[in-house]
This record gives sequence, structure tokens and C-alpha cells, in this order.
Amino acid sequence: MMDEPSKDLADPRELLAGYLDYYRDVILRKLDGLPDPEVSRVPSGWTPVALLKHLAYMERRWFCWDFAGQEIDDPYGDDGPDGRWSATEPYDEVRAFFLAQCERSRRVVAEAGDLADLASTIGRFQPPRTPPTLAWTMFHVLQEYARHAGHLDIARELADGATGE
Repeated sequence: MMDEPSKDLADPRELLAGYLDYYRDVILRKLDGLPDPEVSRVPSGWTPVALLKHLAYMERRWFCWDFAGQEIDDPYGDDGPDGRWSATEPYDEVRAFFLAQCERSRRVVAEAGDLADLASTIGRFQPPRTPPTLAWTMFHVLQEYARHAGHLDIARELADGATGE
């Protein structure tokens, strides 16, 4: 179990990177031990494994495609034909894909020069769109995790009554 970054931490880059890793861990903790992560427990039909797959593609899309400008086949691969998250792969396979994307994102952030560096114009930020900074990108991804951790709180409570972290 990973702890939140230290309350003494003042460097924004370290703070953002630390919280990203913290929330990546939070997501996996909520899924570990979840009975049947491939089963939906909500009216919209999304499954916890599909949410994890969405987060893996979200990492890849924001850091590798948008920020670093890497060529990515199918950057939106997490959406099914109706625009909803979908996953036909087993949880362990999606978990491994998620972990690989997180590591790839960490490398992109580590190789970036400064929080003020702008994203590439390869992905969604082709002119005339204004590319975001690395700081904005990291914060955006962080809020995605915080939001979806709450969704998993609900799914976990519905599945087995577990609450909290």
C-alpha cells in the first residue's frame, strides 16, 4: 500500500508525480480482491475491469500521444462501439496493460524538461488548438484518477460491502 506524498513536499513536479503514483495504487487496491471485476453492478453497465482499461488508455493518450507526440494506434481503444467503456479481456491481462502504460507515462514525464513544456501537436492539440503544459496534463490525469477512484468505491461497496481505502 502506497502512502500519499509527504506533507513536507513542496516541489510541484514531485508532488504531481507522487500523487499520480498514489492514485494509480489506490485504483489497484480497490480492484484487488474484488469478486468478479468483469461484472457490472451499476445501471450504465460499465465494469471495474473496463474502467481499468479506460484508465490505461487515458494514460497512454494524455502522456504518450498528446504530450510526447508518440505515434499511437487507436488512442481511444477503451471505448466500445456505443462509446461506453468495454473490456473483453480478463482482469489480469488488463491489469498488466495498465501497469505497462503507467510505466510508459512515468518515462515520458521523467524525460520531459519542465512543467511549463507544452504538449506536442501530434495528438489532439494540432493547430489551431493550444497544447497544454506538462503541469496541466499531469493535473488533468490526476483528477481523472481521483474521480474514477470514487466510482470504484461504489462498485466495491456494491460487490462485497468493502468501503474506504
